Amino acid sequence: MKLKLNPWPIGLILWFAFLIIVCVVFVIKSLGMNHDLVSSDYYAQALNHDQHQAALARAHNLENPPRVEIDEANSRLIIHLPPTVKGGLLNLYRPSDAGMDLHDIPLQEGVPSVLSTEAIYPGRWQAKITWQDQGLDYYFQEDLFIP
Repeated sequence: MKLKLNPWPIGLILWFAFLIIVCVVFVIKSLGMNHDLVSSDYYAQALNHDQHQAALARAHNLENPPRVEIDEANSRLIIHLPPTVKGGLLNLYRPSDAGMDLHDIPLQEGVPSVLSTEAIYPGRWQAKITWQDQGLDYYFQEDLFIP
C-alpha cells in the first residue's frame, strides 16, 4: 500500500510563509525610508493656513507683484520686489531634498536682488518670498528650474 501525500497543507503553509516574509520585508523597507519631504513644523503651518492664504492673495493682487528671473548666461537669480517693499526674505525650497533648502536670504530694498546660482544644485526649486508692508504680511511663491 502506497501512501499519497496531499499537496494542500504544504501549499497553504508555503503561501502563508511567503506572505509573512513579504510583510516583514515591507516593514523593514518602510522603516528605513527618508522622510525629508515632510516639514518639521507641519502642524504649526497648518494652524496658520488662513493667514498664509491671505498673505498670498495680497501679494497676487498687487499692481507690480514680485518677479523672479533666471539669468542663465551669468548663472544668477534676479528677484524684483515691488517698489514699495522695504526688503524681505527669500527661501529656496527643493521639493526632492529638504537638506538642500536655503533659508532666510535677505532681499535688498529698492533694487533687484541678485543671487548666484553656481552653488545651487540644478533642478526644480520653489522661490518663496515673504515681506511686511504697513503691518500686513505678504507671501509670493514661484516655481523655478535652475539649469
